[in-house]
Amino acid sequence: VVDVPMGGSHEDTLETKSTGLLGNSKTKRVSKVVQHIEEWHYKVETSWCVSIYSAADVAQKRVLKSRVGSTTLITQSEEMPLPEHKDHEPIELSLTWLMQQIDKTPQLTSNFRVNVEENKTKTPRRNDATQNAIDFADHLKGWCGSVSVFMSKLELDILHRHNPAMNEPKAKISLRKTCNLGEKIFNPVLPLMEEGEDMQKADGTEIEHKSVLRLQSSSSEGFVLSPNDITKLLNEHVNSMAAALAKVEKSSPPDAEDNIVAVSEATLSLLTVHLPHLCNNFLDSMAYVENMMEEQLTAAIGKRITADDLDTFVKFHNARLLCQGQVPQPFSHAVRRPEHTPVGLVSIESSDDEHKCIHTHARVIANSTLKMPLNAATVLELTGKQYLHGWLNHRFERHHNDYQLVGRARQFSAYILVIGTMTGPNSIEPKDAIIIQNKDEVMIPLLLNELPTAKEFKDAIKSLSPEQQSFARAYRSMQLQSSVFGCVVIQIKPQLEALLGLPQNALDKEMKLTQELMELFTEYQVPSDLLSYSGRSEGVALEDKLDNVRTNVRAVTDVIEGEKKKQMEMAKAKTDMAIEHKLQNNFAEYSYEPQSMMMSCKEACYDDSSDYGGSSLASFSRSRAAPRMMARTAMAMSAAPPPMSPAAVGSSNMIGHRSLAKTVPTVASYSAKVDDAPQQQQPTRTEIVTDFKGRTDLSSDNGTSVAKSDGVDFTLLPQLLDAAVEKSDEASALRSTIIKTGQSWLRNRQENLLSGLKLKRLLADELKLEQNKAFDLLDALSRSGSLAIESSELHVIVAVTHCFEKDIIGTIIQDNINPIQKLESSTLLFASAIHGVDARDLIKDESELRRLEGQNPLLLKDSDEEDEMTRLASC
Repeated sequence: VVDVPMGGSHEDTLETKSTGLLGNSKTKRVSKVVQHIEEWHYKVETSWCVSIYSAADVAQKRVLKSRVGSTTLITQSEEMPLPEHKDHEPIELSLTWLMQQIDKTPQLTSNFRVNVEENKTKTPRRNDATQNAIDFADHLKGWCGSVSVFMSKLELDILHRHNPAMNEPKAKISLRKTCNLGEKIFNPVLPLMEEGEDMQKADGTEIEHKSVLRLQSSSSEGFVLSPNDITKLLNEHVNSMAAALAKVEKSSPPDAEDNIVAVSEATLSLLTVHLPHLCNNFLDSMAYVENMMEEQLTAAIGKRITADDLDTFVKFHNARLLCQGQVPQPFSHAVRRPEHTPVGLVSIESSDDEHKCIHTHARVIANSTLKMPLNAATVLELTGKQYLHGWLNHRFERHHNDYQLVGRARQFSAYILVIGTMTGPNSIEPKDAIIIQNKDEVMIPLLLNELPTAKEFKDAIKSLSPEQQSFARAYRSMQLQSSVFGCVVIQIKPQLEALLGLPQNALDKEMKLTQELMELFTEYQVPSDLLSYSGRSEGVALEDKLDNVRTNVRAVTDVIEGEKKKQMEMAKAKTDMAIEHKLQNNFAEYSYEPQSMMMSCKEACYDDSSDYGGSSLASFSRSRAAPRMMARTAMAMSAAPPPMSPAAVGSSNMIGHRSLAKTVPTVASYSAKVDDAPQQQQPTRTEIVTDFKGRTDLSSDNGTSVAKSDGVDFTLLPQLLDAAVEKSDEASALRSTIIKTGQSWLRNRQENLLSGLKLKRLLADELKLEQNKAFDLLDALSRSGSLAIESSELHVIVAVTHCFEKDIIGTIIQDNINPIQKLESSTLLFASAIHGVDARDLIKDESELRRLEGQNPLLLKDSDEEDEMTRLASC
C-alpha cells in the first residue's frame, strides 16, 4: 500500500485552560490528507533472437543476435496487464537468392549479372535477374516491417502499461527517434549513369573498401560508373551508418537485464527502418530507367503514342507494304445494282464518336448457290456475289473497342439485311433479319469473343485424360467452325420485278407501287400470283405491264378495304347488340314515363358528352320507346350476315369510332380484343448437319434433302489459320474471334416526311417481329423458295485478334517489343490465308521482302511446295 499525498491540509486550534501564573495556552495542529492506494507489481520478461539456418534444419540454427530483458510493471489494478505467457510466430526471410549472389572467395565478391543474350532479357528492368532482385527486395521490406512492428509492441504494449501510484515512471527510450535516425542515413542506391569516355578518364588509383562486399569488375564489361566512384558511395554509406549507430548507443540504456528496450532493440529498429529505404531506392531506380526510355521515345516521336495512332500507322504501312489488290480496304459496301444509284450502305464501324470503319482483306469468291433456310419447308437459293473478308483486329492490355454493324437506306429505297453463321461451303444459318427502308439507320452491336490460342489450348488440356482431351478438341473444332460470320444483303426491287414478271428496271420510278407491294406482302401475306403480270404476250409495252400490275394491286386493295368496311359494320352491330342486352337486363329496375321519350336509342348510345351508365343511360332507360328499339335491333341483327373469322376481324380498323369507345367501355374492350390478330406460329429452322469433312447437308422434316453444290468451305478457314498460327512466331498472340450480334439494337427512323429522325431501341420482342416481317417478305419474293434470288450479296467475315499483354507504351518499353513488326507478321500470315497466295507474293517491294525475311524466315521461306492452307484457301 502506498500513501499518496493529495496536496491539501487542514489546520485546527486547540485551547487549554490552566490555573497557573501563565494562564491559558493555545496549541495549533495541522492535519494533511493522504490517500492509500494499492499497487500490483508484475515482473515481465522478454526474449528474442535473430538466427540463420540452412534448408529446413532449424535445430542447427546459428544465432546472430539475442537478448533477454526484464522489468517490473506497477499497475493500480488487480487485473494482469499482459497475458501470462505469449509466443510470437517466427518472422522468416529466405536468403537463398542473396547467398547465390555472393562469391565464396574470402573477398565476398558480388556475382550479380544480367544475361543480355537470354531470350527472356528484354530491358535492364525486364529480365529474370533484375526481377529476382526486385522480388527479394519486396520480401526484405516485408520482413523488416514485421520486425519493426514487434519492436514497437515492446515499447507500446509493455512499457506504456507501467502506471505506479507515485508519479515516477520508468526511464524509457523512444524508438520513433531511432527511426528518424534511420531515415537520415546516406542511401548509396542511386540511378547514376556515366559515359564510357568519362570512365576512361577517371583516376585509376584504387580506393580502400570499407564495405563487407566488393564489386567485381570485368575487362569486357564495365560498370556504368567507375569502380572507384562506386567504392566512394559505399564507403560513405558505411560511415553514415556507423555514425547513426554511435548516436543510438549513446542515447540508449545498456543491455542490462532490467531493461526491455535497450541498445540492441534500438539498433535493430534502426536497421529495419534503413533497409526498406535501400529497397525503395532500388525499385525507384529501376522504374526511373524505364521512365527515362519512355521520355526519350516520346521526345523522338514528338507525342505520346496511343493505340489509335498505331492503328493509323498500320493502315498507312500496309498500303506501302502489300501489293495492289491485297491492301485491306474499309468494310463499307454500297447496296446497288450496276449502273444504278445505291439504295443503301452496309458497314462495320467503331461505336465511338469517330465511327471509323474497320479495314479487312477482301476477296471475291466465284459465284455459287447459297442455301439459306427460312423454315422447315422453305430454303432460299441466293445466286448473287460472294465476298470473303479477313478482319485482323488488335488490342492492347484488356482494352476492347466496341464495334457495330450499320445499315443505312436512302429515301424511297429498301433492302433486307440477314445476319447469321456459315454452316458449310454453301449454307448459312440466319440468326437475325430486318428490313431497312426510307432513310432508316440501323446500328447492330457486335460482340467479339476471343478464343484461346492453339498453344494455350494444348497447354490447358495436356494434363487431362484422353477422353477429356477428345471432348475438348471436338468442342474447340465446333467453336472454330461457328466463328465464321455471314451477312447477306438482298435488294427488293430487282426481286420484285422478277417475281411479278416485269422486265429489269421496271420499278425504278414506281415508288408508290413498290411501297404498296411491300405492304401487301408484309402486312397481309398476299400471294404473289394475285399481283404478278397476268399476260403471256412478249410484245406488250412496259406501261401495259405496269398497268396490269397496278390493276391487280388495286383489286386486292379493294377487297381488303371492303373487308375492313364489313368488319366495321359488324363491330358496330355487335356494339348495339351488347347495349340492348345490357338495357334489357336492367329494364325491370326502372319505371317508364310518357314524357321521358325525348331521346332516341342512338343518341343515348353515341353521345360524346356522357359516359355509359350516366345521365344518357337514365334518360334512355326511362323512355317507353326502349322495347320497340330493342325489337328493331334484334330484327336487324337476325338479318345481318354471319360473323367473320377472328383472322378477318383482326385486320379491321377502328379509327374514327372514338365516340363508341368512350361511351361503351365494355364494348370497346371487346373490340380491342377482336382487333388483336392471332399470332402466327414461329416456323422451325431447317436442321443443319455437318460432317467431319466440312460439307453441309440441309435436311427438311419431310425427309427430302437438298442437293449439295460445290463451293469454298468457309468453316475450314479458322481451323487452317489456327494450325498455321501454331507453327509461327505469333502462336501466343493471335486468337480466333467469334462475332455475334447484341440483343439491343438502335434504329433511327423518320416517321413521315415532315418529321425528323427519331432514335429508338429495339429489344428482343421487337427484333423478333422485325425478323418475322423480313422472313415473310423473303418467302413472298422467292415464292417459298421456288424462285432464286439473284440480287444478293454474301459477305463472310473471318476475324482474328492480335493480343498484347500490356498497353502500347508498356509493350514497347517494358516488353521491348516492336508492335509494328508483330503486326507485319500477323498481316502477312492472315492475308496469305484469305487471298490464297504465298506470303512472299504479297510484298510489293523487293527490299521490304529481304528485310522481312530476316525478321521472320519461317513465314517467308522460299518453298516450291504449296502448303495445305494456301491450297485450300485458293480453291
